[in-house]
Amino acid sequence: MKNQALPYDVFFEALRENEVDALKAYPVLILCGDPECSDRMVAAVRRRGLEATCCSSVEDARRLLSGRNFSLVLSSDILPDGDTRSVIKLAGTMPVIVFSQRAEWDVYLNALDQGAFDYVACPPDPAETERILELALYEKFGS
Repeated sequence: MKNQALPYDVFFEALRENEVDALKAYPVLILCGDPECSDRMVAAVRRRGLEATCCSSVEDARRLLSGRNFSLVLSSDILPDGDTRSVIKLAGTMPVIVFSQRAEWDVYLNALDQGAFDYVACPPDPAETERILELALYEKFGS
């Protein structure tokens, strides 16, 4: 399926029914060093019928992003070899959803200022994570 505009509600219905082939072709990259938080993000992605690829460092993300296409990136704001800014730069025009253990307004605004699509506090609420994931996918593939 080519990147063609779909009405918002039609897109989400197709996503729920796994009929948006373009989404299945591109996995979601999850960049996180915390196994529990990473597992929760993987679960949210898989509930949408999508594949998840995980890594724990900016260098690993760089290698993965250079060799494969992804639909979007879910990234922790604290990484062993970089930060959110590094990940957003690597992702280019791909949506990056930042998640953090620090549920602080300043951290949220900083992530958005750096170019993040959105911000999720950890541990993530499954419904909220799925909603943000759907919005990011709609921005990339639905419009």
